[in-house]
Amino acid sequence: MKKQIILSVLLAIVSASSSESYRILGIFPFQSRSHQMLFDGIVKGLVRKGHQIDLVTVYPMKKSIPNYKVVVNLQNITESLVNKWNVKFASELGDDTLPIIALQYGNGLCEYLGLPELQKIIKNPPRNPPYDLVIVESFGANCFIGLGHVLKVPVVMASSTIDLPWLSEALGQPDNIAFFPAFFTSYSHPMTFLQRVHNTIVNHMNHHRFRRYIEDVQNAQMKKYLSPDIPPLWELEKNVVLALVNSFHSLNGIRPLTPGIIEVAGLHVHENYVELPQELAKWMNESTAGVVYFTLGSMVNIETFPDVTIRAFYSTFKKIAPVRVLMKVGNKENLLPGLPDNVMISSWIPQVAILAHKNTKVFITHGGLMSSQESLTFGVPIIGIPLFGDQFTNVEFFMKKNMALMLNVKSLTEESIHGALKKILKNPEYKKAAKYHSKRFLDRPLSAMDTAIYWIEYAIRNGPGALRSPAIDMAWWQVALLDVYAFLMLTFITISYLILVVLNFCLKILKLKSSYQRPKYD
Repeated sequence: MKKQIILSVLLAIVSASSSESYRILGIFPFQSRSHQMLFDGIVKGLVRKGHQIDLVTVYPMKKSIPNYKVVVNLQNITESLVNKWNVKFASELGDDTLPIIALQYGNGLCEYLGLPELQKIIKNPPRNPPYDLVIVESFGANCFIGLGHVLKVPVVMASSTIDLPWLSEALGQPDNIAFFPAFFTSYSHPMTFLQRVHNTIVNHMNHHRFRRYIEDVQNAQMKKYLSPDIPPLWELEKNVVLALVNSFHSLNGIRPLTPGIIEVAGLHVHENYVELPQELAKWMNESTAGVVYFTLGSMVNIETFPDVTIRAFYSTFKKIAPVRVLMKVGNKENLLPGLPDNVMISSWIPQVAILAHKNTKVFITHGGLMSSQESLTFGVPIIGIPLFGDQFTNVEFFMKKNMALMLNVKSLTEESIHGALKKILKNPEYKKAAKYHSKRFLDRPLSAMDTAIYWIEYAIRNGPGALRSPAIDMAWWQVALLDVYAFLMLTFITISYLILVVLNFCLKILKLKSSYQRPKYD
């Protein structure tokens, strides 16, 4: 791992010396720490290439690095979501989080455009050197695309999820709803007829609902904070050069992609590798019977499970000894007493290093996209306990690949937990499948990082319109060929009708002739 990182750094330094340096403004306002990991990776890669990065973020990097500057620190303005949610709250969000994305993490975050530090950039942008590009987080706050218009530079969007419906729409990406699951569903290919019907309805509703929630509000915010004459959001979105999305075909499925959608899933993994602390490394190395790693991500605390569920986990973990369990908790003091001897707990765990360790056998996870991709990278089978959002779909993807099992958060019992752990620990097919799909996930002509850097620089060199899909400038019904199908159907009906009229006329003529030619008898 160390050798790979050192080699990547050396290659980046060599290539940076022979390439032009650009100044880039990055806007990443969402409070989720796990979402930020992808953007941190992109920023580190750009800095290594010699580019100057100015950042608007909730999570500034702890170590000072050259060419990196936080121009708007949101840390003291907004509340971090790290270890803030309980299991009950998260599970009640369900798989339809669109209203929260659009309202709280869309319209709400757009108010940051009025911050004095950002207004200074808007009204008096730097000139020496000026900005060459704006990278905007794609989630709910599309208003930040307007900064590209004000600063007169290209815009690249970066999504820590798979491309959301409104991002696909902006880039002219076809929805492929016949076989590709709509966001906020837990479907996977192949779908039944009724699932495809529901998938189609959900997909169209996603587009409509998001626009209804954000368009008027964010247009007004852009006029207030950016320029009274700024074009509407739907028009600005057409000038986005490309989008970096957290997906890859071996994981999310085959689909036609417009050139403006760049898949970079897994980009964050090696960028977030942190060496294990000495005590934890010793514990992992001594765990020769194997380790089960258990976490619900950066936001949700395991200790907020009901006591009966915690006891079910404790009983199960005791049963699987000498296999050990490493468990991430937000607050140790709130954890129910009775922790088995084979369980270690910590409020901070270097997750990538744990999943990369040879003794890690199973990953019990909420199914977040970042965590899932880390598990896939190192070929670790998954027991998924999805809580909200895309986590249900993520776990479904891995179940289809025979490298995961899913448990229902609302019906966790000692029997269900132990049954799932026993299956994966005893059946080598899960590990075999995980290793196979790990190889496919990593088999690419360029690494995810090199892919992202190339296309970001491409956007600067070639500007808006370089990858613009013709579909962007067409109405949805034209893209779907509804007008053509309607014309062809109308033509077919008209011709069929005319043929019937002619045939009917001919039959009448024949009948008349027949009656005139009939012989008369005395």
